[in-house]
Amino acid sequence: MLSDSQLQELYDKQKLHENLMLYARGIDRFDAELIKSTYWPDSADDHGGFIGPGQDWAEAGCAWREKVYNCNHHVSNVLIELDGNQAKRESMYLNVVNQKEPAVSWAHGGRYRDLCEKRDGEWRVLNRVVVWDWCEHWPRSGGWEMCAVPQKSNWGRFSPNDPIYQNWADSLPTDFPRPIAEYFAPFNK
Repeated sequence: MLSDSQLQELYDKQKLHENLMLYARGIDRFDAELIKSTYWPDSADDHGGFIGPGQDWAEAGCAWREKVYNCNHHVSNVLIELDGNQAKRESMYLNVVNQKEPAVSWAHGGRYRDLCEKRDGEWRVLNRVVVWDWCEHWPRSGGWEMCAVPQKSNWGRFSPNDPIYQNWADSLPTDFPRPIAEYFAPFNK
C-alpha cells in the first residue's frame, strides 16, 4: 500500500509530465497561449538563440509559424527529482521541421533542463535551459506520394485548426472504409 506522501509524489510527477507534454503540443501547434500556460510569468528560458522570459519565448517560438509547414517535438527520457515545491526535470527531445524557404527539412536533438516550481498546487517551468546535442538538415523531397495519404486525410495544422483542437466525439474517419491495397499501391510500382 502506498503512503500519502508516495501518492503525492506520483501525482506531482504526473503533473510535471503533463506540463511538458502541453509545452510540446503548444510549440508544435504554434499555440502561444498554451506555451505560456506552461511557464510562470517570472520564468526564464535559454533556448540558445533566444534568452529571456518564458512568456516571451512563447511568442518568439511561434514566430516560426509562417516559415514552416510543420514541426514535431518528441520528448522522452523524462527524469524528475522533487524537492518540496521545486523539481529538477531533465528530458530529451527530438524536433523535426519541414521549412518552406529554403526548402529543407531539419532535425535537432537535445535536452530540456528545467527547474519547475509548484505554486498553489500547480507545476510550471521557472527556468529552462535547452542543451543542444546535435542538428542536421537536408533538402526537402516531398515524399507524401510514397505514403499514399489522401489529401482529405486528417493533416496536422496549426492552432486552432489542428484535429487535436476539434470535438473528438465528432471526429469520424475521413474516408471510411479505405481499402488497404490503396495504401500500399505506391510501394507496388
